[in-house]
Order: sequence, then C-alpha cells, then structure tokens
Amino acid sequence: MYPLLRDSSDEKYLFEANLRNDASSKFAKGNRSALFPSFSLGWRVSEERFFEKLKEHVSSLKLRTSWGLVGNNRIDNYQYLSSVTVSPKYNFGNTIVNGASFAAVNTDIKWETTAMFDLGIDVGFLNNSLNITADFFNNVTRDILIGLPVPGMFGGGSPVQNAGKVRNRGWELNMNYRFKTGQVEHFVSGNVSDAANEVIDTRGVEWINGADVNTIIKEGYPINSYYAYRVNGIFQNDEEVAQGPWLDGITPKPGDLRYVDKNNDGLVKESDDRFILGDNFPHYTYGFSYGFTWKGFDFSMFWQGVGRRNVWLRGESVEAFHNNNEGPVFDFHLDRWTPNNPDASYPRLTVGAESANNAAKSNFWIQDGSYLRLKNAQIGYTFPQKWMRKVYVKNLRIYLSGQNLFTLSHIKGGWDPETTDGGGRIYPVSRVISMGLNIKF
Repeated sequence: MYPLLRDSSDEKYLFEANLRNDASSKFAKGNRSALFPSFSLGWRVSEERFFEKLKEHVSSLKLRTSWGLVGNNRIDNYQYLSSVTVSPKYNFGNTIVNGASFAAVNTDIKWETTAMFDLGIDVGFLNNSLNITADFFNNVTRDILIGLPVPGMFGGGSPVQNAGKVRNRGWELNMNYRFKTGQVEHFVSGNVSDAANEVIDTRGVEWINGADVNTIIKEGYPINSYYAYRVNGIFQNDEEVAQGPWLDGITPKPGDLRYVDKNNDGLVKESDDRFILGDNFPHYTYGFSYGFTWKGFDFSMFWQGVGRRNVWLRGESVEAFHNNNEGPVFDFHLDRWTPNNPDASYPRLTVGAESANNAAKSNFWIQDGSYLRLKNAQIGYTFPQKWMRKVYVKNLRIYLSGQNLFTLSHIKGGWDPETTDGGGRIYPVSRVISMGLNIKF
C-alpha cells in the first residue's frame, strides 16, 4: 500500500490517496496480481471565512466523499488447475478397472472487484453538543467468482468464472446529543440505515437454491430472493375444490390452501407458477440509546430493531404435526379452518401425507420479521471517593444489568426475529439479568 496525504495547514481541505497491490496464488500467472486504488476528499466548510456568520447556528460542517476498489479471492485453492480423479468405474468379468474423470477449469479467472463510493456530510449544532452524520453509498461488485450452472450432460462440473455483477446501495443517518438539566448529564444517540441489493448481471443465467426454502438468483432482483407459490385463500367447499386450481399431483380438500395459477393452465407447477416473493435482507435497521449520570448514579439502555424484513419459517417452527406428529402445536394453530370456522387464519389441521398441499413452499410461511428489542439496560452507582479512601479503595461501583429484556415482534410461535434459521432448530435467545461489582485499588 502506498499512501499519499495532502491537507492545508488549517485543515480546510483534506485529501488522501492509496494504491494497493495484491497478489494471490489462487489465480494463474498473469492474473495473480491486481491494483486497487482509492481516494477520499473532505472540505471543512465551517472553517471558511464566509461561514463565520453561520456558526451561531451551525457549529461545524464538513462535506466528504470517497471512492475505492477492493478485491476478493475467496475461492478454493487451485481452481485454475485441471485435476484428474482415478477411481474404480468398470467391471470386466471379475475385474474392476479404474477410470479417469477430468474436472473442467477456467484458467482465466482473476480477482473479483468491488467499487465502493460514499458521499457524506457531518453537521454540528449547539457548540457541537448535537452532531448529525449522513451517508449515501453505492457499491458495485463485478467479475464475481461463481460457478454458473451448466447442463448436467456436460459432466465436467461448474468451473469457477468471473461472471457476476451485483450492486448494493443505500444510506445511513446517525445522531448523538449531549446535554445537561441541572446536575443531570444526558446522552442520546440514534441511527437508521437501509440498503438495497440487486443482481445486475449473471450472463442471462438464473438458478434456484435450497431445499426446505427456495431462493432464486435472477437479474434485476436481490440475491437469493424467496421463490415460491402465492396463496389465494382457502378452499371452502367441494365446489371450490372442483374449480381448482390444484397443485400438480395433489388433490386438495376443503380447508386446504389454494394457490395462484400463474399461467392459467389449471395446474400449479413449480416449473411455471412460482413467484419472487421478496428476500430476508433487513431494511430500515435502526438503533437508539439513552443514558444519564447524576450524583454517582448512572443509567443506560440500548434499543435495536428492523423496520422491514421477510422471514420464511418452515417445518416444526410453524407446521402443526410436522413430520407425522413429531412437531409441536402452537396457539395460532387453534384458529384452524373447520366448516364452522371458515375465516380461520390457519388451514385445516393435517398429519402425514394429508399435509402435502398445505406444506408446499408458498408465501403463507413467509412472515413479517420486523421487530424492536431492548438489547441491554444497566443501572449503577459509584460510591464517593471520600468514602472509599477510608477503606483504601480507589473506586467502587455496583450495577444491575439486563440483556434481551423486551421484544416486540410479529413472528408467530415466539421465535427470535433475528434468526436466520427457518426451521426453528436453533438455541433460543436468552434473557440475562446480572449484578456486578467493580473495584479498583
């Protein structure tokens, strides 16, 4: 890395540039090395003479921007080398003869590169006791190292190639404020941010991943977007069942979920009737903290949450009698469909093969994953030093703290809204309350 720094003597104008040269043995000779430049610019507007009249209202103002390239080489070793595997393959009478198989490779793979751009502003008010920071960022990753799917008849696997392009762009807003009311000192801070992910280029190829939860990688959509059927109510009687549509190979009954027939051919099939149904990326991530100190007492708390997120829950986390009566039954299963409860929020209860229709992958299992959580809170007291000197102690503080004390969430079944596991097979988040004592001699 070769840094270059320039700034004026009064630090009104700031400039920094770097040139990084990275090399990796994961690429063939000729592609092992790559240059990654970056620079940043800053202008402290509040230090200009014309700004003096505004300082009564705006204590400080800084504009800044940055741009840079970073590389990625996180692939398995020796992907550019063709390998030969010899193993028993053919029978000739009582003799087994070895056969050789060859893995297809791409000798031209090179560094994956992300171009990162940021534009920001820092503003201070009330003699810089109130500070606000805002940022906009746009990151584009190109030459992504992936193994694009190839037809199975090729037989040589999916060689790694520089074949993808993805964009992430968004914004972030931060605020912190310190002030006093009498003998109480307060501090408040908060932040909120959002980012949008988009697959720009996969050379026209799209592919579906996952087993219990299906995701798709497709140009124009977030990476690994949910891909499933869309529910269109519940069959109420035999007449509605006869009208369909039906899942291919399954005959539904009254009380079963009805799915959208995307192409109106009378059958709902994976090949042509699935929809892109959002993704599980958190949006509008926010946090808020507050605290104060007063005559040896101190208090602080931190709240954190997500304003919008989709969570696909599957298996025993939401399905009644999952795995042939192996899974649990939750309170929301009580509002199940019956002839006397046609407006139920849950379809009829089923076990085993009867569950095939309702357990199909659909947006019925995708829930609102937004939440607000009190991550931690603490209250403490520091004893006066004049008391501590008598017992030869420099500092003594006692405190009571708690973690994960309170959560507001829309997810059914009481599952942790921060989970990334759709089946509920995770250790639950614990609420922790503790007391402590800090002593300095």
